[in-house]
Amino acid sequence: MDVIRDKTTLTIETTEYRPMIRSVLTLHATAERAQSVLELYRHEAILQESLDLTRALRSEIDVAVDGSGEIIVTAVWPDESAYQEWLDHPNRGRTTPELAALLADARVGVGRLYTIDHSVSKTEI
Repeated sequence: MDVIRDKTTLTIETTEYRPMIRSVLTLHATAERAQSVLELYRHEAILQESLDLTRALRSEIDVAVDGSGEIIVTAVWPDESAYQEWLDHPNRGRTTPELAALLADARVGVGRLYTIDHSVSKTEI
């Protein structure tokens, strides 16, 4: 699909439907501890490790812009069994003690899975 805007052609790609899965984990850290959680994820390369050791396609960690400390960790998987492989992987828990200490007084949501109905993305801005 092409979109024409101000004499500039912007191509928007649409992906074919494939029943992929998105995992979402919500962490309600304090505003002060949110940055430490992000630093732990960066320093320990937790997202990269999940990509390297599993069939995950992409992963992100995001922090709320309102300063509340809420963090979401998301990943896209080809199917539910790929996500289960990460849950069962022995490396998954290696940073649990540090993460548990940072989230000691925090509310940690239950990881949820969503079927991705469809998605779009831009190749240029």
